[in-house]
Amino acid sequence: MPVPRPRRLTGSAGRRVAVALGLLGILVTACAPLPPPPTTPPPTPPPTTPPAMTPPGALPAGLPDRLGIGLAASTDDLAPSGWVASTGVPFDYAYQYLAGGVNTGGGWQTWNANAQFPLLYAQAAKARGAIPVLTYYMLLQSTGPCGSCGEARQDLTNLNTTALMAAYYQDFTTLLQRLGSTTVGGLAGYGGTVIVQVEPDLSGYAEQAVLDPADNCYGYCTGTGNDPNLLRASVASSGNADVAAYPNTWRGFNLALLHLRDRYAPNVELGFHVSNWSTGPDIGSDPSAALNGTTQGDLAGSFAAASGVTSAPAGTSTYNLVFNDVANRDAGYAKYVLGQSNAFWDQRNVTLPDFTRWEQYLSAVTSTTGRRAIVWQVPLGNQWSRSENNTPGHYQDNKAEYFFAHPNELTTVGAIAVLYGQATTGSTTNTDADHDGITNPSSFCTTDGLSTGTACNTHVATVSDDDGGYLRTAAAAYYVAPLPLG
Repeated sequence: MPVPRPRRLTGSAGRRVAVALGLLGILVTACAPLPPPPTTPPPTPPPTTPPAMTPPGALPAGLPDRLGIGLAASTDDLAPSGWVASTGVPFDYAYQYLAGGVNTGGGWQTWNANAQFPLLYAQAAKARGAIPVLTYYMLLQSTGPCGSCGEARQDLTNLNTTALMAAYYQDFTTLLQRLGSTTVGGLAGYGGTVIVQVEPDLSGYAEQAVLDPADNCYGYCTGTGNDPNLLRASVASSGNADVAAYPNTWRGFNLALLHLRDRYAPNVELGFHVSNWSTGPDIGSDPSAALNGTTQGDLAGSFAAASGVTSAPAGTSTYNLVFNDVANRDAGYAKYVLGQSNAFWDQRNVTLPDFTRWEQYLSAVTSTTGRRAIVWQVPLGNQWSRSENNTPGHYQDNKAEYFFAHPNELTTVGAIAVLYGQATTGSTTNTDADHDGITNPSSFCTTDGLSTGTACNTHVATVSDDDGGYLRTAAAAYYVAPLPLG
């Protein structure tokens, strides 16, 4: 069984949109699966001209030709007087969640008048010279018939609830209309290069479901195997005319989103999320030497490819990118608050879990799918600044430091960008989210993340950033001579 995944979007105000699941809908304890979809073949997809396919291994059009650095940033952070501008760092990417559920009355469409938030965010990111990245995370927080279930079961139940999915496809369409180049409802769309990351975690639950239906599918599978056609989803059955041609399967769900992109916003680059635990065991925490990164990456990559990352019917495009998140909180938080002894990765690459095995996993995913990767939501904790003393908002990790020190390793395995950001409450941020000003508690040395030797956080903070200024300092140094992409 995979390591349980905590719910996302519980960070500090202004950087995440936290919506308590208990406030979004009626909690029901029973989750009855829908009956099998009809076996009648779906109609031919409606005519549309999809954007040019991203060639295998190629950099999607419009993205920087260097290993990019990005960060989670609110519209306030992106303002002329905001954090990003104050650093003077030419960040290549800025990301923001779109959340709140599609049928709750509190989703992203309500954040600004006329559902303008994605448009305003894209414009704000562009003004700072960054590619906007919008993380579309709407399914879990939608009101469905299984609100008190575990996260995986709730996601799969929502995916198979017809009325909910009708609202979902309409919500996704509205997003694309705001990001596309046409005028809808008197509002001109963005029209520029923008990335939409589709539903982090969901594909992991989907793959685990078909690999082990007895434990993970809750009645929504039609068979066992690493095949996205074996998981049911409400697509044609949702009644949305735009997606009526696509089958009621996990693959059909992805093809439907791709078709909506093709029709309403071909300028949008779509990203498919591949989790470290998609195949069952977690590459990021499992200490077993028997767990092979390449084998697991091939399996996860094959599922992604068949889901729509690589293959699609004529007239429908494919995904442009894959996303991967290395962890959902700082390793220090995971170890000292949650008791997870294997949270730190060995930067010597001797003791598992380590960076080498994760790189083997990601390399296999990018090779199998033929898509470049964005490494997303990397924890901001570090062992550099005295600010990082393993207290709330100041927990340590070593992933950011390792990535800045080894950029060639990232590009070798197919990564084109690394995006840093807080995923859950208590983890480190790059701003003064804890409102505690400049902090310099006593430095200390630790063996965390090291099979041999110690790491000492001796750098004196001179800014109020909760990471002690690490991200702004490391990124500024990197951009003196950024690494070109091959």
